[in-house]
Amino acid sequence: MSSDLQKRVGIYVGVIVLAIIFLVPTFFSESFKERSWISKPISLGLDLSGGVYLAYEVEAEEAVKSRLQAAALTMKRDLRKEKIAITRTNVVSPTEFELTFLNDRVAEKAEKLIEDEYGSAYSAKGRTEDARGRVTLRYGISERDAQNIMKSAVDQAIETLRNRVDQFGVAEPLIQKVGKRRIILQMPGVSDVESVKKVVGSVAKLEFRFRPNSQTRAYQVMIKDMDGNEVPVEDEVQMTGEAVDDARVSRINSQIEVSLTLTTEGARTFRKITTDGVGRELSIILDGVEYSAPRINEPIAGGRASITGSFSATEARQLAIVLRAGALPAPLKVLEERTVGPTLGQESIEKGITAIFVGFLLIIVFMSIYYKKSGVVASSALILNILLVMAALSAFGATLTLPGLAGLALTVGMAVDANVIIFERIREEIRNGAGRSAAVKSGFDKALSAIIDSNVTTLLAGLILYYFGSGPIRGFAVTLSIGILTTIYCATFVARLGFDFFRLEGKNQQLSI
Repeated sequence: MSSDLQKRVGIYVGVIVLAIIFLVPTFFSESFKERSWISKPISLGLDLSGGVYLAYEVEAEEAVKSRLQAAALTMKRDLRKEKIAITRTNVVSPTEFELTFLNDRVAEKAEKLIEDEYGSAYSAKGRTEDARGRVTLRYGISERDAQNIMKSAVDQAIETLRNRVDQFGVAEPLIQKVGKRRIILQMPGVSDVESVKKVVGSVAKLEFRFRPNSQTRAYQVMIKDMDGNEVPVEDEVQMTGEAVDDARVSRINSQIEVSLTLTTEGARTFRKITTDGVGRELSIILDGVEYSAPRINEPIAGGRASITGSFSATEARQLAIVLRAGALPAPLKVLEERTVGPTLGQESIEKGITAIFVGFLLIIVFMSIYYKKSGVVASSALILNILLVMAALSAFGATLTLPGLAGLALTVGMAVDANVIIFERIREEIRNGAGRSAAVKSGFDKALSAIIDSNVTTLLAGLILYYFGSGPIRGFAVTLSIGILTTIYCATFVARLGFDFFRLEGKNQQLSI
């Protein structure tokens, strides 16, 4: 055996060993739940394993309203710092909010400060005065700014959903934007759609507000507590969920609670709130519902807070997940929900594997009869081709979908096409009087350009499908593209190695082809 042949045999064996190593997590998936040091088990898509399908619509107008409310409250704080008395704030339209002052003199001072600080972002829309002399200033944003906020809200909602789903522990979810405001969510392997909706779809808007007392004159709003009773809280939000850095479930004296770790800025804000509010009740509100209202006995400077309530361990865990992932910029409206059962997936898998197996068997029979011993070499290369495709899917952590199975079946058909081109070239050389070695060398060399040209054009089509497609289309494109690369390797390298390693002699000691 020549040194060149030894090197090629070494490469061939090394590739097989590497492929088997990549596939070990798939063969022993129970022992490899997560990615190992080199690959991860091949996971099945929603169409094969079953799971949850949800279609959401982002109520983006609420994001604009929240932005205006935040702007009004920020102005309110800045005005009070400058000793400018402001009585209330109110959002009155999708693009406008109002600030109300005690008299015209105070309003003029406020107008000047707002113009200096916020003139570029919020424009004056009007000014009214009531019978008691109170002046209301109206400010707003342009329609274009409102559209930008709504577009940003949809994009942010997608990222928030992705963060929540990642913490939910679902393998290979699909989160896809459809149209301007719709989001498609597919979670393979999950069957409890209500649990998914609680974790993924809740807004998780966390607010800290003081409860009113006899010493405060702040405007009040009515919200509900966890028992459904209405309770009053001040309209001014002292701190929001943006101050939360982490959230974990803990148990203190047999009571379940969600412990919050605040950011550096959040810790400073919370310390100021608890310092100014000693003796008052601080209402902790999530999505408009008061979970608890602890009394502040002393300033809290540790950067920690907690949410208590009559919820179970599962509810507390779900609450911690959504708080860690952050609040949605706007509520999500469920347009469609369905649970895809695994029965259809199992049937699809069986039919897909049967189709691949039958096609593979027919190809082996045809190649072995028509090309004799050379056809057996091509069939062996075809087996290795499928092994390499599956190993590559495992290495990339890809998800196998029903279109992916179709791509695998297509790979089997395309792989044998390259062998047919090579073998017909070799036959042509033999008919022209070339010897065995010369015919094999010339056949592979002359067929190489045609094989590369045809497969590269198909590969480009696969890459375009992957770039512009989504979900199942991408699954098909990934399997097809990997299959093209492995086909070129098996047809030009592995098959050629088979011809050089074995004599493949037939009658009259001629090449069996």
